[in-house]
Amino acid sequence: MKIKLYLLCIWLMSTAYGYSQDIVVNEIMANPKNGQLPAVEYIELLNNSASVIDLLSIRLDVNKKSIQLPSYLLAPQQFVVLCPKEGEDLLANYGNVISFANWPSLNNSGATIAVYRKDMLIEELSYQDSWHPGSAQKAGGWSLERINPNWKCNTAANWSSSMARRGGTPGSPNSIADRAFLPKVEITTVNTIDKGIRIGFNMDRGFLPHFEREHFRIHPGNIIPTAVTWDEDTEQLVLGLDEELKPQEVYTLSTKELDICGVTLQIADHLIFNQPKVQYNDVVINEVLFNPLKTGSDFVELYNRTSLPINIQGWKLGNRIVSDEVLLLPAQGFLVLTAERDKIINTHANAMIERIHEMKSIPSYSNQQGIVTLFSPHGLVDSFYYNVAMHAPWINNPKGISLERQSYDEDSNKPDNFKSAATIVGGSTPGFRNSTATDSLCKKNDIFLTSKTVSPDSDGFEDELEINYILNDSDYLFNLNIYAETGRLVNRLIRQESGGSEGKITWDCKDEKMQKSPSGHYIYWLEIYRENGAREIFKGAFIIVHKTHHY
Repeated sequence: MKIKLYLLCIWLMSTAYGYSQDIVVNEIMANPKNGQLPAVEYIELLNNSASVIDLLSIRLDVNKKSIQLPSYLLAPQQFVVLCPKEGEDLLANYGNVISFANWPSLNNSGATIAVYRKDMLIEELSYQDSWHPGSAQKAGGWSLERINPNWKCNTAANWSSSMARRGGTPGSPNSIADRAFLPKVEITTVNTIDKGIRIGFNMDRGFLPHFEREHFRIHPGNIIPTAVTWDEDTEQLVLGLDEELKPQEVYTLSTKELDICGVTLQIADHLIFNQPKVQYNDVVINEVLFNPLKTGSDFVELYNRTSLPINIQGWKLGNRIVSDEVLLLPAQGFLVLTAERDKIINTHANAMIERIHEMKSIPSYSNQQGIVTLFSPHGLVDSFYYNVAMHAPWINNPKGISLERQSYDEDSNKPDNFKSAATIVGGSTPGFRNSTATDSLCKKNDIFLTSKTVSPDSDGFEDELEINYILNDSDYLFNLNIYAETGRLVNRLIRQESGGSEGKITWDCKDEKMQKSPSGHYIYWLEIYRENGAREIFKGAFIIVHKTHHY
């Protein structure tokens, strides 16, 4: 009795100060089977206000079946658990409980819950079992908890499975509660149409504000839409324009700050790219690493054969989405697809970091054989069948060595159009021109030094010897020795390694014992040979100069 009188006093005081009343659905246990909590359905309400609320004025509708709440003074920021009559004693240990003989059963797959104060709707949500992040939670025993009770719109982004060990928090603060959390309102799709664009959002139309022309800007050009309407069939927002956006030019769509679900938010900018239909082999599979080192990861490299950028948003590598957002593959550019970007960067010292795109997952590629496929939204763009036998016969262990495309113009599955990457460059070329590409082979083998003088003094100028090569085939193996002018062997720098069709070999001017070579005259001796017996030898002289010597 004393507690009721105390709550009544609080209620009278808060009413006198004019505080607003706010009852929200805070937690839902729709499928309690197989859980650690009592096997009882429940709905938890939260008084998310600064005043005491008498629940006598509250009605709950579950799929249009109504239950009238009794007189019950719920203190500010406190919880009450609603459940069927048979569950009252089972849930009483967890907090305040109100039970009902006419409890409306909660569907596991989803239901609509509406809260009324007399006949005025104050809260409504339509939960789905898809709001659970995993199949284990969907199977039962886990409640759905609200993250931020101040966010007025009941979207999936503001709900998730309880993280409590027992599967729920009836009568207690939610395990995932965060009043600073705001779900992201994003533009998810933008499609160009004749003199306009269609926009899709990650939130139902009913939760979004009323849009006006002035809410939007398109850059470059500071373009303001001529009209803003909803397409009733697709539930997409249509922005009318004076003229069609230029094809394959990148635009940015931005919005002003908007009041969304009671909070002022800025929707992130979204890129617009008017993409003409991509033809077969406009983009080709250029390199595949299917048997990585233990510290590495599989990757597939793409190459854009055209003279214009191509947006690969919505494309698929096998059955996996490459990107949900605009992702431009530059004209005659490379893009590496992997599920573990950091591993590619850490394992491949020569990787072009800015050209590596991390996907959520990529298909599983067998170490023996498999098929790599690439699809645009309009169909197959390229496919490549690989087999471990495609590696060069002299490679005893292909782990960490990719297969590289020889020619962009030949079919991916033409015999010998994919070969082992050169071992001199590390066995792969993620993000840049293939070491074994044959599209620009020269007629005569050419070996030359960047400079005939080397000064290994770490000043950033000619610190290493650089031997450049441009060859008429990609199948050559290399042997490279460095000799002093007396004929003494200084360093057997390369022994039976593949170099590809074009590249650069560097030497830090140290002998095989990692000691710096003294100043003087030296000779490089380079042998290139092929499995068929073809062989050439190149020699050249150079000078090592240390700071204490001048010529």
